[in-house]
Amino acid sequence: MEPLPRVGEGSPRRSKSVMGAQAKRKRSHQSGSQEPPPRAGEGDPDPDLISLLPDGVLGDIISLLPTADGARTQAISRRWRPLWRSAPLNLATRGGVGSVDEAAVSSILAAHGGPARRFAVSNLALAGLDGWLRSPALDGLRELDVSYSAAASPKPAMPPSALRFSFTLRVAHLGCCHFPDAVAASCQIHFPNLQHLTLRLVTVSEHSLHAMLAGCTVLNSLVLKYCNGFRCLRINSRSLNCLAVHYSDNPDKAEEIILQELILENTPCLERLIHDGPYGDCGMRVSVISAPKLKLLGRLTDGIGRLELGGTVFQGLKLIRMATTMRSLKVLALFNNALCRDVIINFMRCFPCLEKLYIRTYALGMENAWADKPVDRLECLDLHLKRIVLGFYLGKKPHVDIASFFLLNAGVLESMKLVVETYEVNNKKWIEKQREHLQLENRASISAQIEFVTFHCFSCPKDIHELSEPFEHTL
Repeated sequence: MEPLPRVGEGSPRRSKSVMGAQAKRKRSHQSGSQEPPPRAGEGDPDPDLISLLPDGVLGDIISLLPTADGARTQAISRRWRPLWRSAPLNLATRGGVGSVDEAAVSSILAAHGGPARRFAVSNLALAGLDGWLRSPALDGLRELDVSYSAAASPKPAMPPSALRFSFTLRVAHLGCCHFPDAVAASCQIHFPNLQHLTLRLVTVSEHSLHAMLAGCTVLNSLVLKYCNGFRCLRINSRSLNCLAVHYSDNPDKAEEIILQELILENTPCLERLIHDGPYGDCGMRVSVISAPKLKLLGRLTDGIGRLELGGTVFQGLKLIRMATTMRSLKVLALFNNALCRDVIINFMRCFPCLEKLYIRTYALGMENAWADKPVDRLECLDLHLKRIVLGFYLGKKPHVDIASFFLLNAGVLESMKLVVETYEVNNKKWIEKQREHLQLENRASISAQIEFVTFHCFSCPKDIHELSEPFEHTL
């Protein structure tokens, strides 16, 4: 029987294996070659499987991380050290009270040699943006998000260098700037791959805006937030799916040109029209000529100047002429300060397949003479309406009348949400009294549920157009 090897000794076979591995590592170190990624199952009982992925996949992972975290991946191991510099750059920084750290941005652009995925800087109070946008590190940029300081006066002009990415951009957010007409007059305004465009507090002429939109041939969503310089917005787009227009009737300067008319001339793919203006609506005119797939519309207010839906015309929210219906519409939001049942019924006739209805009102002390009058059969009430949200429900007779009207007539209603004062939510006696007033035992849909919630449910965590159910958060 052979004696056992002493401590520190191994079998000849194992000694050769160990010596071979040591020699291999020594040669690798001497030659300065990059350490190859470990193979699964070798060495460490918990191998680094992520490092086994190809460089291209790891680069995509790094590009999705915040800027600082992406740069820190260089410290993970020698395997990761060169990846950040070749991964698609994701440079995003936000200015606080002061301005953006110019030196940090310039340093990152100088150090990174790869393509660029995203460049986002805001609260700019400097003239260095043009130089950054010309950096080779941003070649092939796909997402551009730049905004000057809102306090800057006059608004800085967006540098022409922003257009050098026109053929690669997928997403563009531009804010607090002036879009020069000279740029629009050039032949460079063509964005063949741009899918999402947001302009916030941008001054742009009507001609320049329409020239820009005409060059966005695959645009999916357009968001205009408190922009000025144009009175009419005319949309002709075969690809647009969502249009959100936020506007104000109180310009900073009396001479500012603000939006007064919105025309959807040819929008075969449009499904969402979010019309977010002041409650007075400043006499805004909206004309929907062709939007055969429109599913979501709102928020419409009493103060809207004129609403044309094909041949159907509303003045304010009052029906002037009913000539066509829109069976595609499923979601509608209204701000009906007068809380008139006839107004709501006319919209249900215009949109017979409506499934969700959001109503916001401040009506107080109104007596509804129509409360006990019978209503003709409505397809919307009988077959489609499933959810109702009534904002600022105070439990007064006008509010009880409108809520009970839906409960007693909506045959397939599934839920009704009443938004009430915070102190009333915890008042059990008040809640029970309201349930009695609403005649829940006589509701048309036995499965209909009613809930009382407080005002904070209207806080909106994102931009309204980014939400699948925008009016659940804000009316």
